[in-house]
Amino acid sequence: MSMYLSPMITAIAVFPILAALIAFPFALVQYHKYGSIPWLKVLIFFTFAYYMLTIYFMIILPLPDKNDLSSFSYAGHIELIPFDNILDYFRKKPFTMDLSYILTFLKSPCFYELAFNILMVVPFGMYLRYYFKCILKKTFFLSFLLSLFFELTQLSSLYGYYPAPYRTFDTDDLICNTLGGVLGWVLSPAFTFFLPQRRQLDEQSVAASVKVSVWRRGCADIVDVILFMLIYTAIQFGLSLFQVSWQSSDELYIGAFLFLQWFNASISHGSSPGKSICRIQVCMNDKKKASFLAQLLRYLILWAFVSGNLLLAQWVQKEMMVQTGMMQNILYGTNLFCYVIEIVMVMDVLHAIVMHKPMLYEKISHTEIVSTMPLTPLDTE
Repeated sequence: MSMYLSPMITAIAVFPILAALIAFPFALVQYHKYGSIPWLKVLIFFTFAYYMLTIYFMIILPLPDKNDLSSFSYAGHIELIPFDNILDYFRKKPFTMDLSYILTFLKSPCFYELAFNILMVVPFGMYLRYYFKCILKKTFFLSFLLSLFFELTQLSSLYGYYPAPYRTFDTDDLICNTLGGVLGWVLSPAFTFFLPQRRQLDEQSVAASVKVSVWRRGCADIVDVILFMLIYTAIQFGLSLFQVSWQSSDELYIGAFLFLQWFNASISHGSSPGKSICRIQVCMNDKKKASFLAQLLRYLILWAFVSGNLLLAQWVQKEMMVQTGMMQNILYGTNLFCYVIEIVMVMDVLHAIVMHKPMLYEKISHTEIVSTMPLTPLDTE
């Protein structure tokens, strides 16, 4: 039992890293296609990711010591005869209908290894039918490819990490894994009947996309920040080629980003690369196109709250080191004001997340983020 529990425990430890790597791409795809992400879809997708990680660890763990030559006694061995172990068992112990014989056979390694290889891929077939809407033929093909990937991973000595394969390439595994995927596809309705259909989940997502969540806006901003960082880095690299020094700062960095956001929104009707991917844009509170001045006010206020407040706080900290008397008291008060602004900003973000309300800079500029997701029926793949 420990040989099966160990990969599951390892997967639990590694899964947070995998989840962090796939969460953002998953969110971008969902926001672009459907506009929102129901919690059930998140749960199903990440349980699938955990399941795939677990069965991967099951085919590579436990890892042997690279210096232990006994672990590689089967190096290069490929078992091409289907069910040779089962046939060998029956050759040594001819089959009888005796109950004790059957029970002994069911407890033998040659049986439970085959049974495990079938059961291991049954959930894969279920996920393919329910969540990914695969037909039986496609499920058969993908199950075979998954099994082939596992066998080639073992045959490749874990991608060349070991001097030789420490497990055999077995055609029994290919057959049983593929059979398990097909069996999972057949049994899927019996295990998912209480869940809403995938199409219903997608339609719920589209219907909920009218309300733009803070997380959706955050994903759009992350895309824009990544693109800005690439452009910023490319400019710095280009200047370095011409031996031009350029001292940057956090305030300049933030200010340049907000300027590009405003400029891009002004020429693209309130959109940006990130907003386009997440199907959102800036508009007036009455849903009309945001004017040039309204967008300028929106990003100026945002700059004042973020970059401007940071600049003021840094200037105050520097002046407090040299000023005395009444001026120093004024600086202490100004410094306190900067902290209050920071607290207000944090509270404003939390209020927007919890209460689903517009942020302060949006209220002042009379602008808001709206969804551009078309409310039309979807054909789920």
